[in-house]
Formats: sequence, C-alpha cells, structure tokens
Amino acid sequence: MQPGELREVIELQKRGDLTDEYGNTTPGAGPYETQFSCPARIHILRGTETVIASRLAGTQIVAITVRWQPAWEDVAPDWRIVNGRTGVTYNIRSVEPDERRSWVNILAESGVAGA
Repeated sequence: MQPGELREVIELQKRGDLTDEYGNTTPGAGPYETQFSCPARIHILRGTETVIASRLAGTQIVAITVRWQPAWEDVAPDWRIVNGRTGVTYNIRSVEPDERRSWVNILAESGVAGA
C-alpha cells in the first residue's frame, strides 16, 4: 500500500449521549458525532459467495485501509464511517490493525439499516 492510494477522506462517528426532559442521560442513544477523520483507500470487494449474496440484498461490502493511529484503539463495530467526499455511510463489521501497527483494515458494509 502506497500513501498515494489513500484518496478518500473518511469520518469516524459514534453515537453521543441523549438527555431527556428530566435530566436523565442515556449513553450512546443520541445522534452520531464525528470523532476524527483520516485519509483512506476504499476497495469494493467482489467475487465471494457472501459478497454476491449481499449485492442481491442491496448492500455493498468494502475493505477500507487507513494508516494506524492511537485513536483506532477506541473504534468499535457500533461506530460508523462516512465517506467525506461522497457521503456514503458504512456500518463497521471488523477493525483489524496489522501486526506492526502501520495500517488498519476495516471491513464495512453500506446499504444496511443503521448506515
């Protein structure tokens, strides 16, 4: 992976807290809030049986590659990714840093509920 391949900018978002009219706070029930953004490579996956089945269901599975940074330790599957250029929203399925913590590979899906 060359740095010049990171042509997209993604925003990592998680739900904020929601406070009701009585002052009670519900963590993770509010609107999505951008935590940080970074350059990324978004690669559309093709060919496997799961990918083809998801296309028939109207979803798209992608592999997103970014440079590792300490903020990635907090990212969990309940977060989402928004492509800053196109506005496409992706649900995170898995986050896998490489063994040297140089890159992070994210498996994500668009076109599903919550995205």
